[in-house]
Amino acid sequence: MKYRTIGKAAVALLLAAALLFSAVGCGPQAQTVPETSSSSAAAPEPADSPEESAPEQEDLPVGVIAETADTITYDDMLAGEVTIQKRPQRVVVMLNAVMELWYMAGGTAVARIEGEDNIPEEAKGLPTIGTMSTPSVEKIVSYEPDLVILVNTLTKNREIQPALQEAGIPNISVRYKDYQDFCDLFELFTHITDQPERLEALDDIQAQVDAEIEQVQGKPEQKVMILYATAKYVKAGVQDSVIGDMLNRLGAVNIIDAEAANGQSMVDYSMEKVLESNPDVLFIQMANGGEKAEQNALDEIQNNPAWQEVRAVQEGRIYTVPREYSTLKPNARYPEAFAYFAEKLYGDAS
Repeated sequence: MKYRTIGKAAVALLLAAALLFSAVGCGPQAQTVPETSSSSAAAPEPADSPEESAPEQEDLPVGVIAETADTITYDDMLAGEVTIQKRPQRVVVMLNAVMELWYMAGGTAVARIEGEDNIPEEAKGLPTIGTMSTPSVEKIVSYEPDLVILVNTLTKNREIQPALQEAGIPNISVRYKDYQDFCDLFELFTHITDQPERLEALDDIQAQVDAEIEQVQGKPEQKVMILYATAKYVKAGVQDSVIGDMLNRLGAVNIIDAEAANGQSMVDYSMEKVLESNPDVLFIQMANGGEKAEQNALDEIQNNPAWQEVRAVQEGRIYTVPREYSTLKPNARYPEAFAYFAEKLYGDAS
């Protein structure tokens, strides 16, 4: 298929060939090639039977160490090397945006986190095991899951993983912060569900995204700022986020990136920095609080005279980003999200 992310190779001799594809699609990441013994390099063992043979190791998803017909060994950021069974039937996913992606890859679930967003139609009637910030380990264990998918950027997910391990519940923790993670997770999940045909949907999404990026090549450079707004505070979004990553891929320059630290997706900002950089476009990302969050950001701009000196404010280029293109993760809507940002960046400046 087109645009496939390349995984770890089984032998060092395949590394050079694998690297030839490193610029395609979402952008595969460099992988460490496992060492092989000299005897295996000189005289390969006879192939196993079709039932026992493992997939070609150069086709492994990012983070996967090894794969057989029935298992996947994963390099878990929190727990280290873990082995899980393919085709799990009783799954709990600890973030609804990731559960939506899990269903796109052919998976199903027995319970879910509370909320109304990113819920596949088939999952709307599932029982819940708490909120994203207050998941119940007891409820999770009560459903006897054969896999729990955690998100390693969520504090509560990191906290409950040891309890799940102690209870003998198979689990993995994954990262989802940007478009690359979306591509990597889609591929990983199709290996876990053992439904490689689902990757055709990823190929289509990647092709549409690549087309959006190609259309803005050579456009005037745009300086941007992301206002990450809740009902209580307004901070600045950085490149290491869903919106920041898309803007970067579309050629925009985030004026706040240099101030990010420790992997944060939002930071405090100073008006001195804003005035010095003078962004062309402001994007408001509503984290929590809906209209109150948006109004909080707009009030901050309106009530501070210094903002009136900023080019984006003077030209009226202030846009509130739909939550499905940001906080909720775009997933299948990534082509729409890229098109939205491309139009806001360059539709008024070309």
